Amino acid sequence: MTKAELREYFIKKLGFDRGYQSKNVFEFLMTASEFSKGGVILDAGAARQRYKPFFEASIYLTQEHDAGIQLKNMHHVKYDFINPIDEKIPLKDNCLDAVLSTSVMEHLRYPYNFILEAYRVLKPGGKLFINVQFVHPEHETPFDFNRPTRFGLERWFKDSGFNEYIIQPSSSCTETICHMLPIAFRNDILRSTKCCSEILKDSLRRNDAYGIIRKIPLFFFSKLVWLLSQAYCRLIRLLLDRGPHVETDFPVGWIAIATKQGVLKKSIFKDKEDFLNQNRL
Repeated sequence: MTKAELREYFIKKLGFDRGYQSKNVFEFLMTASEFSKGGVILDAGAARQRYKPFFEASIYLTQEHDAGIQLKNMHHVKYDFINPIDEKIPLKDNCLDAVLSTSVMEHLRYPYNFILEAYRVLKPGGKLFINVQFVHPEHETPFDFNRPTRFGLERWFKDSGFNEYIIQPSSSCTETICHMLPIAFRNDILRSTKCCSEILKDSLRRNDAYGIIRKIPLFFFSKLVWLLSQAYCRLIRLLLDRGPHVETDFPVGWIAIATKQGVLKKSIFKDKEDFLNQNRL
């Protein structure tokens, strides 16, 4: 796929908007795509493998945790490895050109262990690409464990052996506030993280007709406030948001690229099976 086709896929198929954060994540993925071209990349915590089209020119490997497969009902998806990435990446030392981790590290019990494993399996000159949430509601519970600061990421990189890295905010503070404000209003009005339809379904399951009737005005009020806050946030973004800068300290997330010391020498493999036959533990 061309870059234009990938951008179309990113927005229309994956549901990203055209804001600064989405642009930053897209360029991050394109950087990983270009770097790993002709080499081998592991999508660590691949879930439904949404970013696979970015790596058509690479040998694309996937690893997922059995608990994640159960939680998100992904039994139909095929993975190369099924075990926790913060315990073991079942590959030999110094065999991968790149490791990709997108919106995964917040779900790891031992994120530093994952970075150590990524460092171990990367070749000298290989890169670890990370996009991790910072300001975001709890999600995929109960497997939601941490929100690292940039200094936490920096410390993990240094302690694991990476001496070259870039850590950047994925959004401006304004975009973070505008992202969270409608969610916060709905949460406080409904006293629940669930949307109106889910609350109604719960009431119907309990045969709580009185509860449904009593909540209907609240649902309409919640929807009105949500729409108004969305409109307000669009205006604020238009007036104020110019994307993140170096000192942005309240982003939706962080984009980080860490490089293992050395000069990268890409190996030639016929296909994925050839690579795994030589490097699987």
